[in-house]
Amino acid sequence: MDQRAQISVEYILLVAIILGVILVFALIITNQNEQNIVATAAQLGASNATANMAFTNSSQSPIKVNSVNMTNNSNNINMIIHFSRPINNQTVVFNNITTSLNSALNGTGTSYSIVQNSNNLVLTTNKNTYTITLS
Repeated sequence: MDQRAQISVEYILLVAIILGVILVFALIITNQNEQNIVATAAQLGASNATANMAFTNSSQSPIKVNSVNMTNNSNNINMIIHFSRPINNQTVVFNNITTSLNSALNGTGTSYSIVQNSNNLVLTTNKNTYTITLS
């Protein structure tokens, strides 16, 4: 038996295993990256909306985004944005979140759709469905 052929087969097998591991990690990382992009864009959109409301209405005191909580249920992700006090005009906040999501997701090449309801915002991507509510 040729020694060189044996080394080539072992090398090819080793490279195939390494590529398989990399592929598995890449699939996990892309899903987490999408979730991070959506959470960050939603938080920035909500912060911008509350800042604009405070700037345009001098009688309103500033509202702070306290936290963004995400609960993952398979491919349905519920996201709740918590504010320091109640929001009077949720439509303005949802509009700014939509603008922020459009800006963030347009550069990723991900196909998505956004549907704005009266009490939530539903973002559907290839991988997940996000329901964004304000609290």
